[in-house]
Amino acid sequence: MKAAIRSLVMICVIVSPVVIPPASPGVAAPADDWEDYTYTLTQSTSALKFWTTTPSERVFKDTALPTATGSGVKVYVARNEFEPFQIVVKPTASGNVTVNMGNFGSGITVELYQVKYVYLTETTDSLGRLGPYPDPLWPLANGASVALTAGENTAFWFNVFVPAGVASGNYTANMTIGGVAIPVTLHVFNFAIPDTLHVESQMNYSHETFLDAYSVPGTGAEYWAYVDGIKQYFIDHRLTPISPLWPGGLTGGGSFAEPFIDYNCTTHTLSDPYGIWGYDQLAERYLDGSGLLGGQFTQPFNGGTGFPSFTAAGFADNDPSIDQRPATFCSITRTASDWLQNPTSAYNTAWFAYITALQNYLSTRGDLSKAYHYFANEPQDQADYDAVAWYSRYSHQAAPNLKLMVSEEPKPEIYNQPGAHIDIWLPVLNNYDPAVSHARERDHGEVTWIYFLHGTRPPYFNPITLDHPAIEGKFTGWFLWKYRVRGIAYYAVNDWSQNPWTDPMTYGQNGNTFLLYPPSEANTPIPYGSNGHRLVPSIRLEMLRDGFEDYEYLYVLAGGQPQVDVTNAADTQANKIITGLTSYTRHSEFMYNLRRLIGLKNGGEIATIPDITPPPTHPRAEGPPGNYYINFQDPTGQPTANPLVVNGHTYMKIGSADYNATAGYGWYAPNDVNWMTRYLDSGPNVLQRSILYSDWGRPATFEFDLPNGDYNVTVSVGWQGQTYSHNYIAIEGIVFVNNEASSPYIVRTKRVTVTDNKLTMAMGIFDEYTMLNYLDIEAAGPTAAFTADVTSGDAPLTVQFTDASTNGPTAWAWDFENDGAVDSTAQHPAHTYTAPGIYTVRLRVTNDSGSDEEIKPDYITVRLPAVHDLRITHVQTATGSLTANLRWTPLPQAVTTTLRYASTFISDETWAAATVISDSLPGSTGNFTANVQYAGGSIYFALKSQDASGAWLGLSNNAYWPVFKVYLPLVKRQE
Repeated sequence: MKAAIRSLVMICVIVSPVVIPPASPGVAAPADDWEDYTYTLTQSTSALKFWTTTPSERVFKDTALPTATGSGVKVYVARNEFEPFQIVVKPTASGNVTVNMGNFGSGITVELYQVKYVYLTETTDSLGRLGPYPDPLWPLANGASVALTAGENTAFWFNVFVPAGVASGNYTANMTIGGVAIPVTLHVFNFAIPDTLHVESQMNYSHETFLDAYSVPGTGAEYWAYVDGIKQYFIDHRLTPISPLWPGGLTGGGSFAEPFIDYNCTTHTLSDPYGIWGYDQLAERYLDGSGLLGGQFTQPFNGGTGFPSFTAAGFADNDPSIDQRPATFCSITRTASDWLQNPTSAYNTAWFAYITALQNYLSTRGDLSKAYHYFANEPQDQADYDAVAWYSRYSHQAAPNLKLMVSEEPKPEIYNQPGAHIDIWLPVLNNYDPAVSHARERDHGEVTWIYFLHGTRPPYFNPITLDHPAIEGKFTGWFLWKYRVRGIAYYAVNDWSQNPWTDPMTYGQNGNTFLLYPPSEANTPIPYGSNGHRLVPSIRLEMLRDGFEDYEYLYVLAGGQPQVDVTNAADTQANKIITGLTSYTRHSEFMYNLRRLIGLKNGGEIATIPDITPPPTHPRAEGPPGNYYINFQDPTGQPTANPLVVNGHTYMKIGSADYNATAGYGWYAPNDVNWMTRYLDSGPNVLQRSILYSDWGRPATFEFDLPNGDYNVTVSVGWQGQTYSHNYIAIEGIVFVNNEASSPYIVRTKRVTVTDNKLTMAMGIFDEYTMLNYLDIEAAGPTAAFTADVTSGDAPLTVQFTDASTNGPTAWAWDFENDGAVDSTAQHPAHTYTAPGIYTVRLRVTNDSGSDEEIKPDYITVRLPAVHDLRITHVQTATGSLTANLRWTPLPQAVTTTLRYASTFISDETWAAATVISDSLPGSTGNFTANVQYAGGSIYFALKSQDASGAWLGLSNNAYWPVFKVYLPLVKRQE
């Protein structure tokens, strides 16, 4: 259903001849822990070199061909999901190629785009580069001819959509470029991401800008096709536009909650006589997903699922301290005394009666839970805080269930005022404090969203920034999950007032105010329908969708939404991507492998998710953990000793350079960090005389490549003779110095665990100094751990032990009986237990940094050898007797065997009391016909054997009669 609706306007669904038929549904996907996604394709020719990489990697014109090789492209996707992939071609000669898409069948659709470039003359920050930068995705029709330039990459972007009803399994089709067929294997996971969006959002956009650029005429069928298509485009990207009910709505655009539909000031009721231009019919379609807008459409919206939230009312002015309500309302003119005072004045009584009516109207129509009043933007001072608190108090008195939103982080200046309550706090990411937000949600039911500004700079990720790595868009979903953030907002999706194609820099940020591009590179209107009614997205927009779909993977894995202070099954995976507020795993291949494994687990194709980690990307990160010492200073200044040796340790001299993959260390910092170094005239030692700091008090994040493992880390902050009151250091998410004064120094040591081959240190509080001196990173001793392939069995029992110790042990000492004697020094030894007993096992591991041991009490149980397959093959009863044919597999150690029977179960404790049948059978005997007295009821047989020394071996299993058989009804399998 959804696919059919989607094809109405904005999406060009391509139907092509099937090149390779889809594989039979149900074929299992590879369950390898790791797959490569970046490699040169073996389908390459001498004229055309093809390669592929993850969608989260931007392909520049001069990106080198990967050294790894592979055949075809692998794509993994859930049902009800869009998933992109890239195929890149680098020709040896210039010329045109034709691009054709194959058909996966089963209703699976594919969109084709060419990755285009905008020319950057200025970078946003240190993560960018100048020149042609890949971001726009230019829509192509199937069979399009594309010009290639010799020696330059041209990337083709494919968006696959798998409808909810498609069977899981593998599907294959060819994508043909320049006559070369490139097979694409699409694995559909055995689950669907939910129709309902579990991330809420408010994405500001201009519908007039869309309509003008695409030359949409009038308000007839073409107009409504675009209205519906734009909304479908947003929800396909798992985003909610700020005005999902446009061209109507509940309150007037650009006004403070003023009614758009009719309001009766006497009866305090709202009514909608405006049909498709009002509220009711639009809400029925775009909130409920069910309405047809009075016959404008023949199918429900989005397959019957509408948007999860909407702005029922907004603000009229960016200054929250002024009264933004209508000058006259219900024939009453407001005065200055009506604002922030006198809540029972005539004007306020009329106004808050309307707010009550607004809540009642929404409640009657079932829309109240989705609605919120976004009533204040970025309060700046106490006057603003007082206004926000006052209005929230009286609005909630009038309408306690109409949610209120304010774009600000939770602030005590607001929430500590009597009666103040903000349902949705909306801080900019770089002002987000999870501890405060979680407390407001846990204790007061107030949730938090986040938004991004042009000022959201490194060390924070920003999915809006054009010249940031594309993976930052995917971070969004994982970040929201980790920190229990419920939504996002962004203030301009399609502001084309300046041409993004030629002038992408706005307010110091490339990409600011647009996530889509005009359909003309000249930013002029195109003839209606000339491009198949397709929008021109950015890689950033597609990566945002990818990240929100990843959120749904986590939602399915956890079985619901994450809750504050409650861990869930998906947290372990999210923590591998987002390691802190300003620390992230930027390894695309790792991210896509982790997502693939979660998809396999969600679909029941694997039982557990392997504990994968990113591979090292720097030689220093290979091998076992070591010791690393860093002095933060001017690398060419004092202290000048080379090498710098302090207390027997050689220190690296590291300054303020941005992170560099070749060096394997560096900073992520905003443009205005204004780094400074000082070498003091005095101090306890040369290390603490060295200081690196941001003179403008800007937070920054330092990364240092090293092997995974546990480390004892020591950090020093301070300045001899000075007190700085707000130092902050967190390493691998562990806070070392928490907004504390150094007087003159703070030195802290804590144990941290590195799992992504990078030690990450977050430093600084906005507008405050953190004076950083040195960092000692010393490998902690190993942590002992082991497993065994079996833990119980008959003697002789051979057990294969496997060392599972962490942190690079170099020596192993095994004590299999815990008797104080070392039995093996192998890493993974096998040991045979010959004597019955219960054994405790001890492993001690050692490396240059220390040792550790694990003791597993009563871990191995060894029993006497015993027969386990004693069975009755035939029984005949007569008056007072029973004849039973007994069979078993004799033990190799057995010399003689004794058979006994009883009317109750025979155990080691009751063996002596059981009646002897035979006590001198040869040990090699494996069958016997027993004739015993029998008066009815149950009868049990058991045996024991003796070895050559006369010692008894173990008691066999019981064979008993009568045997009870349970018959279950035959259930026909559903085909």
